[in-house]
Amino acid sequence: MTSMSDLEKISANREGFNLRARAHMQSSYYSVERFKQGHNMLRKLEQEELGDVSGKTLLELQCHIGVNSLSLARLGAKVTGTDISDEAIDIARELASDLDLDASFVQANLYDLPDVLDGQFDMVFTGYGTLSFLPDIDRWAEIAAQYVKPGGTLTVVEIHPMLTLFSDVDGELRLARSLFKSRDVHHEMSSSYADKIADEVEVETHSIYGWRWSVEQVLNALVKAGLTIERVREAPYDARQRLPLMVPDGEHNWRIPGDPIPLSFSCTARRR
Repeated sequence: MTSMSDLEKISANREGFNLRARAHMQSSYYSVERFKQGHNMLRKLEQEELGDVSGKTLLELQCHIGVNSLSLARLGAKVTGTDISDEAIDIARELASDLDLDASFVQANLYDLPDVLDGQFDMVFTGYGTLSFLPDIDRWAEIAAQYVKPGGTLTVVEIHPMLTLFSDVDGELRLARSLFKSRDVHHEMSSSYADKIADEVEVETHSIYGWRWSVEQVLNALVKAGLTIERVREAPYDARQRLPLMVPDGEHNWRIPGDPIPLSFSCTARRR
């Protein structure tokens, strides 16, 4: 059997996220109704790393249904969001129009973004759960960097790859895989990652393909793209419950009791 190309896998992911996008409108993870009432959807680490965005032009890569982009618009940024999913971008545009927020949205495969989006921004941002859908981390960094103005920043907030290596066995962490082997991931899914509420919404079975990247690979890709790393953080909390033993911390994050491993990481890089 001929193996799928990366382009075919990206296309399959687009179809999968089109199926998920409407389900996510009913998900408490995305809390669309709360968002409409003024709730800031950015997680703690994202808010801390982005800082004051008022008056800044900002590009969010892989923005999905746009609630983070629109939260940033509420904070005073002039925002552009991009995503591969047609359905997700349609939802983001509907929300922007309904709430009269200053944000625009562009649908594109990230690797094709330079064909449809010009310009540079004070800030470029990508949040939780985005890099794992990209088969070429060096090319991602090149494209992200080209959108950063001289003096501007690129901020990444992501799931720590350490978390992806463990399974929960009877309430204990067990090492299940190596970060240096089996980087490709494939799942057949009939539900959403978002939460149990979204899982109860019917989602047609679909394939999702992913790629595991180490922190080292992400940082080196940014340096190779000509950016200067200014800050790197590792945090013992995550945006959602990925293992049964994770518990809420009261600040809309999830932790493993005792904080034994980092669950999120962030970095800020600048174009000189």
